[in-house]
Amino acid sequence: MPGSKAALNLIIILIFVGLVGVVLPSEYRVERSIEIEAPASVIYPMVVDLKKWQQWSSWGRLDPVAIYSYDGPDRAIGMRVQWQSDVLGIGSIQIDSLQFNRMLTYSLHNVTQGIEATGEIRLDASNNGIRVTWSSQGDVGLNIIDRYKLLTFDDKLGRDMEVGLENIKVLAENGLVSH
Repeated sequence: MPGSKAALNLIIILIFVGLVGVVLPSEYRVERSIEIEAPASVIYPMVVDLKKWQQWSSWGRLDPVAIYSYDGPDRAIGMRVQWQSDVLGIGSIQIDSLQFNRMLTYSLHNVTQGIEATGEIRLDASNNGIRVTWSSQGDVGLNIIDRYKLLTFDDKLGRDMEVGLENIKVLAENGLVSH
């Protein structure tokens, strides 16, 4: 009977984990900001051109042999980057809206990881230049495993955002923006 007691304990633990997972939030929002001592006219071209994201995004550095393709109008609503990578999986980002030198919103789809998200990069005037704020939000739905993953998602995605923002800062403040 010791085996049946262990099995019963395992079932109770699994039920508990499942019930907790059901009440965990399914929605997330991650946001990070940085102050950059450069004008919006220097920063905005780096974020509105998806071809330039490889220069500053931490994701572009995770797999240097990833395959990227671009379609839609350059630096405009509808511009899209698609990628295929052993590390990053298969996915795309598409620009959904723009406000010149102020903001862009985008949709992200990662087929491999089952992620659908929206994001925004906003440029606001500050005392020392421009405050750049990058945010991403989404909903993992009913997937209990993904709800548990959200417990550490702010730290994980937030760190990627911080690295990207810091890279933008270095490029913009040191005049290293390629055209």
